[in-house]
Amino acid sequence: MNEHHSPAVKGNILIVDDTPNNLRLLSSMLTKQGYEVRSAISGSVALMAVRTVPLDLILLDINMPKMNGYEVCQHLKADPQTCDIPVIFLSALGEPLDKVQAFQVGGVDYITKPFQVEEVLARVENHLTLRQMQIELQQAKAEALRALEQEQELNRLKSEFVSMISHDFRTPLTSIQGFAELLRYGGDAINAEMRDRYFDKVNGAIDHLLYLLDEVLLIGSIEAGKTEFQPTPTDIEKFCRDLCETLQLSDGSHHTIAFQAECCDVIVNIDQILLRRILTNLLSNAIKYSPNHTTVEFHLVCREQAVVFAIRDWGIGIPTENQPNLFRTFYRCNNVGQIKGTGLGLAVVKRCVDAHNGNIHLESQEGVGTQVTVTLPLPVPAVCTHETISETISTVP
Repeated sequence: MNEHHSPAVKGNILIVDDTPNNLRLLSSMLTKQGYEVRSAISGSVALMAVRTVPLDLILLDINMPKMNGYEVCQHLKADPQTCDIPVIFLSALGEPLDKVQAFQVGGVDYITKPFQVEEVLARVENHLTLRQMQIELQQAKAEALRALEQEQELNRLKSEFVSMISHDFRTPLTSIQGFAELLRYGGDAINAEMRDRYFDKVNGAIDHLLYLLDEVLLIGSIEAGKTEFQPTPTDIEKFCRDLCETLQLSDGSHHTIAFQAECCDVIVNIDQILLRRILTNLLSNAIKYSPNHTTVEFHLVCREQAVVFAIRDWGIGIPTENQPNLFRTFYRCNNVGQIKGTGLGLAVVKRCVDAHNGNIHLESQEGVGTQVTVTLPLPVPAVCTHETISETISTVP
């Protein structure tokens, strides 16, 4: 039955008949059996009624003035909102009943007048049961399709993960293997300086592998609902400034991060681990896809109920056709060329933003640059005590 009516009601039924006595008789008969019953005195009234209330069954008189039952049924079946409602035709014993036409226009059954209580109730209950079975079958079909789509998506992710392992994991593993061989068999040809450099290469490759694994595990953890949102009081301006400084220390391309904060010394309740993932990935992308010695703009705005992060670069930009797929795992744009990456960064960002119940907005033009704006709601309003602070952090000598 339709899910909109009360569980105590057996079904919502509309009776359409131009004879008031028939309406009263059928309405009384069905109401006593626990059905919710509505009446319509004409076909036009019935077509208006079906749009105002959810129905499980329609009892429809054939012989009515202006618009007969066949015509009403045709209108019902032509409308996607009402085409699935079963229609039982009503016909007086002495009236001509075109059974073929009744079924051709979409009727499921017919009842002749004068009414036999047992027959009416049996036919009504039978078709309501069939209707309920049809609804349950449709729901099961929809759930099966959703499960199939999820399974297909899971298989796609597995295939992409295997593909990513074969490409992105192979390089650091090969590097580790190569330098390990040099350290093992190099003998006296390897001095202390060379040995330290080789160990640094090995450690760097290991760090890269661990980073890849952490990103993949984080995505899986969030999607499985195993990562909890854990806000803690945070000096948000200091948090962002420290993160910028950390990224600058690891940037060998001498980019400049121009950081500006509206309201400093603001304490907000936010998940620092997820926020670090968001900002690290966005700032790293902005640096990676921008020419050397260029500026990345990082703007922080604190509001009472939310905190907003806007990161702007003047790099290669994102092609319009790629933008709908940016938050898919392992997806990379077709203009990245030889720039290394895994396609995990923005996927991680999106999951972390979703975990905050926030939103992310991206604007980009190929060859011009990209701006990403992240808005995170605050479980506890922020308190702003100062005005605006502006700072430029750079590794340019």
